[in-house]
Amino acid sequence: MTNKRSFALIILFLTTFTISCKKDLNIEPVKTEPIADTSSPQTEEAAATTAPATTTRKLILGMNGHPLSAEAYIQLGITDQIKMLKNMGMTWYKLNVSVNADGSMQNIETFIPLQKLAKSNGINLLPSLSTKGLKYSDTEAQAYAKGKTSGSNFAGKYSQYFTTYHLGNEMEQEIILAGKSGQYTSNYDAKKFKVTAAYLKGMNEGVKAKDPGAITLVDASWLHYAYIQMLISYGVKFDVLSYHWYSDMEGAAAKAPYNIPDITQKLSGLFPTKPIWFTESNFRPKNLSTDEAKQKDFVTKFIAKCKANSHVQALIFYELLDEPGIRSDNENKLGFTKWVKPYTSWSYKAASQGWLTK
Repeated sequence: MTNKRSFALIILFLTTFTISCKKDLNIEPVKTEPIADTSSPQTEEAAATTAPATTTRKLILGMNGHPLSAEAYIQLGITDQIKMLKNMGMTWYKLNVSVNADGSMQNIETFIPLQKLAKSNGINLLPSLSTKGLKYSDTEAQAYAKGKTSGSNFAGKYSQYFTTYHLGNEMEQEIILAGKSGQYTSNYDAKKFKVTAAYLKGMNEGVKAKDPGAITLVDASWLHYAYIQMLISYGVKFDVLSYHWYSDMEGAAAKAPYNIPDITQKLSGLFPTKPIWFTESNFRPKNLSTDEAKQKDFVTKFIAKCKANSHVQALIFYELLDEPGIRSDNENKLGFTKWVKPYTSWSYKAASQGWLTK
């Protein structure tokens, strides 16, 4: 039994997590000296030292980012990105990874120095693997073969860098029928679902074939949990349920006809054997406004909800940086940091103040 497989069993059956294994899966912030600042000067707002959540259960905290592809991240550089994560006590950094047909990673020249710097600062990288080879015109057998090739080749090349793999990203969005909530199996295009499920089944099996101790995640968002139930019924194996949840979803779900005041409890009731990682979450502003007080309020309350539910292991926010002029209305103000002068100087937003360590 590998160290990573041991970890998988631990996270599946325990509700408190103090874990040490060969690949250094860190839940608590690593206590080391701050990294040297080799990038442009920044302005840091006053830092508090008390975590915003009121409960004491350990919870993995992390951030999403686009360090391999987006202009804001590339212009800023990896040194400041790791500084931000480290200063906020984040131990995971989720990043999109584009994968070629042969399983090789695009932008590998950017990834290698990022991986080295993250590792030296106790930060784990969670790759969200692209599924560009998937075509709904494929047969299930073809989709399975493509997924297995992609997963196998990627893990075969890069397993030394990762313990955990996020398979695809919100794939249910492409197969849900218009105007449906996603709560029922009838809400999805049956043919497209089977192709998607076959691809994910192959991808998971490909990763596990080359990296048997790997932890795999499959995700959904909003109330699309029937999609996850369908994947399980189809025979897709995965270790952790990944979910995306934003403030507008929180507000809408609590009202009729849904009456779901706590998505963490809903998911743990539906999937009692699956650990839950929220791999995207944030206050979602409207009309490009950035209301830092509202962001901090949502973040504080959602951390408390996650800590109160022992099935929830991780909360990975979206995202580290604002991306002005790059991403859509709801996305370009989602950073936990903001630009004083793009892309050379920055400051922390109010939502970051609850856990800043430096």
